[in-house]
Amino acid sequence: MKTRSCFVILVFFVVANVPFWVASHSLGFISKGPFNDEFMLIGILSLFIRRSVTVGLLLVAILLDLMNGISSTYMLSGAELLRSSRSAFEFAPSHLWDVLVVAMCIAMVGTLAAAACGSGIAGRERRYVASALAVLLVVSVTIDVVTGHILFVRQDRQLGTVSLTRRGTNFLVTRVPRQKFPSAVSAGSDGSVPAASSAMPGFDRVSGVPGTDATLPNVVLILVESWGKPVANDLEESLVRPYADLAERYTVRRGTVPFYGPTVAGEARELCGSAMGFGLLTATRPELKDCLPMRMKARGYHSTAIHGFSSRMFGRGEWYSRIGFDEAWFRDRLQGQGLPLCPGPFPGICDAAASEWIGERLERESDSPQFIYWVTLNSHLPVPIPNRVKAPPSCLGFSIAAEEPAMCSWYQLVFNVHRSVAELALRSTSRPTVFLIVGDHAPPFSAPKLRAQFSDEVVPYVLLTPRRNEQRERPPATRSVATVTRPGAGARRPQLKKGKKFTSSVAAAG
Repeated sequence: MKTRSCFVILVFFVVANVPFWVASHSLGFISKGPFNDEFMLIGILSLFIRRSVTVGLLLVAILLDLMNGISSTYMLSGAELLRSSRSAFEFAPSHLWDVLVVAMCIAMVGTLAAAACGSGIAGRERRYVASALAVLLVVSVTIDVVTGHILFVRQDRQLGTVSLTRRGTNFLVTRVPRQKFPSAVSAGSDGSVPAASSAMPGFDRVSGVPGTDATLPNVVLILVESWGKPVANDLEESLVRPYADLAERYTVRRGTVPFYGPTVAGEARELCGSAMGFGLLTATRPELKDCLPMRMKARGYHSTAIHGFSSRMFGRGEWYSRIGFDEAWFRDRLQGQGLPLCPGPFPGICDAAASEWIGERLERESDSPQFIYWVTLNSHLPVPIPNRVKAPPSCLGFSIAAEEPAMCSWYQLVFNVHRSVAELALRSTSRPTVFLIVGDHAPPFSAPKLRAQFSDEVVPYVLLTPRRNEQRERPPATRSVATVTRPGAGARRPQLKKGKKFTSSVAAAG
């Protein structure tokens, strides 16, 4: 009796969690707790319902558990995850073995659950197993309640700490927090949000006949993958150190803007100043008429979009055209130009090589000014360890980066982007060029300790404006933003007060 009872308890308390444990380690999912309390509940029900129903419920619960892990890690709501599921096939090839291992673990759990349900437990033995699982469930949840890890009970639970339990059904009943832009989100796809691109000089609004102003500068907008704002000031300053050498040629302005989701949401923010997020994937051309590519095109700019991965990822090959880009360059075309590939969860064009390619385009003489939009790639998490950064900066000066290989690799990859952009800005281009470099979202590290090293509300940006162009084109007035404090968040981080500007001018030298 003890052997059969222990087997059933082991299956639903421990073994059923193995697929998530494996996925968390190999695919970089954030782990909110080692044990899923819904598995224990299904274990209790298995003593009173048919075996086929039990196995079915358990497999569904495991799938929801994995989907909740994905959405929590990459800041996707359930609807957004389902809408972007087609892109999973782009992710899978580089992690085929990991996906197969997780699938085998799920099959193993289903087989063991079927064996546990058919072990012939009845009578006093059934009551013993049910009581044991119930006690484990109650004790686990109680510990999380007491330690403040249950959101429903305690809104000010600490970030960066791990609870004892998790539940996959959160995927169905919760949404990704939108506390940064409550008014924008409630307004729907038309809700406007603060964007770093609004700090650029308004070249799209210059009076005159489009395409005839020979003094219009080129504009390069760079969305840096997983460039979040570090809590440690020394780490933040080190990342943007390459721009310190540009003081003679550029006015360097730095600041932050709120973020509210993954990369696609960051694209909607910077290109359209909108909270539409994944609505960008299906938006029509008329709905995108006020976005930056259309406005720049109306001023006579030739617009180019660049991304080092597949055009099928998040349908970029389709909506880049609808939003107004004249041409788009993705991995296959860039590789045909001789650009090398770098490793990562999405193997694609090396960021430094893409930057150099952009520089060559800017050096060409052109009758029209250029608007270039580049979404970087190599710093997408989980980051490769080791990476292929040439002459990487040392991580020894930062304790967290020196201790954690993933953090060190992230730092080197993001620094590599800034270094390559600074080198790009020093090239002799056919026209003066304005550069805006901005993060899309905080890096979604799976380890709570690493995730807590970054602001969960804002991302940084750097704006480089050529000094010879500064007097003719002054930036528009800085917008005022009031960041709404998430319930309980005020005890952890100071919030931007109403009326405080989200941009700041910082001397480049230093």
